[in-house]
Amino acid sequence: MTALWDRLDAVDGVVGGTRFRLFPQMPSLQGFSRPETVRVSPPPGTIAPGPFDGAMRVVDAIDKPAPYTFPYMPPYRGPAYPPAEAGPDGHFDHIPLDDRRFLAAHMYGSVRFVLDIWEGYLGKTIDWYDPRDRFVIELVPDVAWDNAHAGVGFIETGGRTSADGEYQPFALNFDVLAHEVGHTLLFSEVGIPGSGGLTPQYLGFHESMSDLVALLSTLHFETIIDDLIDQTGGNLYVLNFLNRIGELSNSEQIRIASNDAHMEDLASLRLTADGEWIDPSGQGRKSHDLAQPLTGAIFDSLVEIYQDGLVRRGILPRDGDPRGWTEDSVTASLDRLQQMHEGAVSRHRAAFIDSLIEARDYIGFALAVAWHRLDADHFSFGRFTRTFLEIMADLGQEQNLPAFVENFQARGIGIAGPDATQDPPPRSTAYALRWAWAQNQRRQAASRPPRDDPDSHAEVYGMINHSFRVEV
Repeated sequence: MTALWDRLDAVDGVVGGTRFRLFPQMPSLQGFSRPETVRVSPPPGTIAPGPFDGAMRVVDAIDKPAPYTFPYMPPYRGPAYPPAEAGPDGHFDHIPLDDRRFLAAHMYGSVRFVLDIWEGYLGKTIDWYDPRDRFVIELVPDVAWDNAHAGVGFIETGGRTSADGEYQPFALNFDVLAHEVGHTLLFSEVGIPGSGGLTPQYLGFHESMSDLVALLSTLHFETIIDDLIDQTGGNLYVLNFLNRIGELSNSEQIRIASNDAHMEDLASLRLTADGEWIDPSGQGRKSHDLAQPLTGAIFDSLVEIYQDGLVRRGILPRDGDPRGWTEDSVTASLDRLQQMHEGAVSRHRAAFIDSLIEARDYIGFALAVAWHRLDADHFSFGRFTRTFLEIMADLGQEQNLPAFVENFQARGIGIAGPDATQDPPPRSTAYALRWAWAQNQRRQAASRPPRDDPDSHAEVYGMINHSFRVEV
């Protein structure tokens, strides 16, 4: 629809504001030892020492005894390291990389950069949780903890020693910070389930969307787009730093977006009434694992749009267009596909970049609109899928809808009607589309009534507590 197109066209990033230097990936990774200078929305001279912008304040706590957990909550009142301060020009890009204050500047700059991106997709300022609470979000960059999390009024990070023995502070890991911001976006836009409305798939959805917030936000770095095209030869199915979310080293990452996870393999996972995950397989799987089929389906959809853009631009011939291929087909034909892409990249680099940016913004915008339309109570992947397809149809992606449906069905994710979460029909794309659209009833975006169950809210916040399992 016109309104959606107008908003999509408006997503063009922050063109002014205060400068920060950010690492798009961990600085220990090959090729990422130098940060990229970005601009965030607050004008130069408006960000106070901390950094502190009126909504967020970095507090670099000294020897904070433990991560926040109820009833131990912000604000932090103990000793802290000196705050990061702007230079005479009002910018923060002067702080040396080996200065302790760079950690604070990097954390603030990363969080604000991600917020700017997603406020562009949402078309509005993001209210962190309930704006009536009127508290300042506290960013804590260094806690003695092998983890990171977001909660009511805070984001805080620890660090991890990689397999090669190097300590990796998560405050310098843009993926991890963007993932945490993703949780705050979802709490703000989708809401928090009321008592009795929490489902395991709501928690899996939180992890999937937060991973995708990290992935798509990373694609707003100019150097990342250039390096990604070079590293992959234009073929996004190649394992690379984009789909290795939260990469810690050249052989370690937190999760992989381009995965082959299937809902059937996770069917035995259970969530107890007190928020404990039960995995009868003994693998200790939780919400991060349940998220993987949804993340994979959306990543595949991003690739569909990207490949479609290359074909429309005449860069790849239609007989070489891998849209709709299974992952096995792509793997079997990888050498030929790679040669085709690399040859095209050398001649048409700008078109590859344009196609990637186009795919990034279609997916980012569709996710943001879906969050606004969905409700947290009794959440299901199927309900999200149906909403996602509706939005893509509104955005003129009808030609790719059969492929999108296939991406979700191939991972065992059905398409729920407005009042149903039943399994999808027999595996036929054309029939699946008719079945989905027959149940189509546009859900109008409406203001949700305020929830009055704070105990339930605290329970959900506690369940979204990260255990960043490294996959080697």
